[in-house]
Amino acid sequence: MQAELKIPEDIWPRRRDWGGEIVSLYIKEGSEIKVGDVIAEVEIEKAILKILSQYNGKVVKVLVKEGDKISPGSVIALIEV
Repeated sequence: MQAELKIPEDIWPRRRDWGGEIVSLYIKEGSEIKVGDVIAEVEIEKAILKILSQYNGKVVKVLVKEGDKISPGSVIALIEV
């Protein structure tokens, strides 16, 4: 079964209109990940947020790259769980 790794909305600042940018991406297609692994770092208004995996599985497709603009709920990757 495939699942989406998303930017969690609950870690975003209260202002939902703020955009963010992927500054570091720690996953690649084919890599194995576990719940709690840091998969990316996102800069939002001069703060760096660590994005953690919500699933155990294998990364099937990475949908973003460093420098991409993102928002709450953006899908980072698809994984096989």
